[in-house]
Amino acid sequence: MDDKDTVKLCITMAGAVSAGAYTAGVLDYLLDTLALWEAAKEKNRKLGPEHPKYDHSIPMHQVEIDVLSGSSAGGISCTLMLLALADKKYRSFGSRNELGENNVFYQSWVHMADDEHSDTLEKLLQIDDLKKYKSVHSLLNTLPIEEIADTALNVKEPRVLPKFASDSLDVILTTTNLRGLNFQVNFDELDRSGSKGTIITNHGGFFRYKLTNEKFKTGIPEAEEELYYVLDLQDDKHVNYLKNATLSTAAFPVGLESREMKVASEYIQRYPKYLFNESAGITALIPDGDTYSFTSVDGGVINNEPYGIGLRILKEKNPEHCNNEKYAVIMVDPFPNKDTDVPHTGKGIFATLSGLFKALRNQVMFNQDGIIDALDTSDRTKFLIEPIRKIEKDGDWVRPKSDLASSPIAGFAGFINSEFRKHDFQLGRKNCQNFLRYHFAVAEENVAKRLSISLPEDAKKRFEFALPPKDPNGKKFFPFIPDVRVKRSFDEQLDVATFGEDAKITLFSYPSVSFKDFEKRYKKKIKNRIGYLVKYMVNSSVLSGLANFFYTKRAGYRFVKDSLERELRDNDLLR
Repeated sequence: MDDKDTVKLCITMAGAVSAGAYTAGVLDYLLDTLALWEAAKEKNRKLGPEHPKYDHSIPMHQVEIDVLSGSSAGGISCTLMLLALADKKYRSFGSRNELGENNVFYQSWVHMADDEHSDTLEKLLQIDDLKKYKSVHSLLNTLPIEEIADTALNVKEPRVLPKFASDSLDVILTTTNLRGLNFQVNFDELDRSGSKGTIITNHGGFFRYKLTNEKFKTGIPEAEEELYYVLDLQDDKHVNYLKNATLSTAAFPVGLESREMKVASEYIQRYPKYLFNESAGITALIPDGDTYSFTSVDGGVINNEPYGIGLRILKEKNPEHCNNEKYAVIMVDPFPNKDTDVPHTGKGIFATLSGLFKALRNQVMFNQDGIIDALDTSDRTKFLIEPIRKIEKDGDWVRPKSDLASSPIAGFAGFINSEFRKHDFQLGRKNCQNFLRYHFAVAEENVAKRLSISLPEDAKKRFEFALPPKDPNGKKFFPFIPDVRVKRSFDEQLDVATFGEDAKITLFSYPSVSFKDFEKRYKKKIKNRIGYLVKYMVNSSVLSGLANFFYTKRAGYRFVKDSLERELRDNDLLR
């Protein structure tokens, strides 16, 4: 199939802290479905349409992942997606791989740093980072996160990217640059006043990577208008670049350690042109030296849902595809914003600060690059995968207060127990299954235009569905990515004989913990870390005696305990 007929995909992943396990589940099911479909197509290609064993129910159009963009936990998943695509040893999770072996999503997001000696939370509460630095870099110990990254960034058996991934695949990780890049703006073109204008500073940025192949040489591209870096995952130095960028986009402010980043000045010099094009009157004030260094924190501070930059790059790479609606953007967001027009109330200082933070956060999101294009949903090219879980209550199926077990404590609850993360990973897989079968689709009358194929009747019968569901008179749709575990989508007939329980994913039981057991295991460790945080944050001479020190530990733990217990109870996670 000609490349101009290929449907180009941008997958963008929002920040989510420990609920990145949900995003990981989505991506795992997506890759498995693409691989199964590609295998069926490859078999057809070898047989040819005239062969009696050719499967005419398999649609032969091409869908290609072309851009991945992510922020914070979404940035981590972005990198893991790249690693899964590049590793021949990668295996999808499911009934044939219930331990998630050779699955970088499961090992990084569900297993995390758990081992036979201690679990992830115990390691996050250890004090070896405080003793190492003799100062406080973060509330939690980030060293276990480094260990997870070192384990994940290891491609066991490199492979050429599969056909459903572009050979020019872009991986975009957002960052919040605390140093910022300065730009001088001259308002008086004639400069009659002698003024040097004013300076504006940009603190939002991104790292953009491709993988080396016959088309792309490693390093910074020669063409000055290109703003990306080409990685060789067999080069330890390049792997370290990717590791630092990935951890920097996920450096949750205060909670996790910030990252000191160094970028070649040659790369930085291209950024202003990319940002402003040839705008008159704007001059970049580029620092001297071969490298530009800055402190990076969580990319989600400024751009937590980076679909704007992802869509922009997709359109730059594929103008013809986008003009002909042969593209789609999928956003995976564990915590989509559901705010409505609630008036701000309260004049107290904390109420004001809370309202100010919300206003700044919302305005930054509204101003993000490419937002207007991304908000245009009239052409059925923008899609959202979000957590949806239903429970039976009084004979009805309803949404609970919380879909994700990891959502309490601002998304940190997943660090408490691997069962929380396991549930959310499986929910991601199930939501992706439903999304691919009954949402990510084109109207029947647009199939030829959007997918560049004429559908055989066998393919229609197998994969077409209706809205309202199962209504023979309803509007008909056909999926972008057919799930070959389906025998007939219209009335949900599934190929259980071949795929078993993977044909219809069953959710794990919603998890719960005993707070008494939680305290027994973690109380001492939490108090110990609080004590060392106080020790290194506050000069001991300030503390009027040892009694105040112990009081601070007790008060700090009481605050943590009350907050944890309340949120876990409110989200039905306590037994």
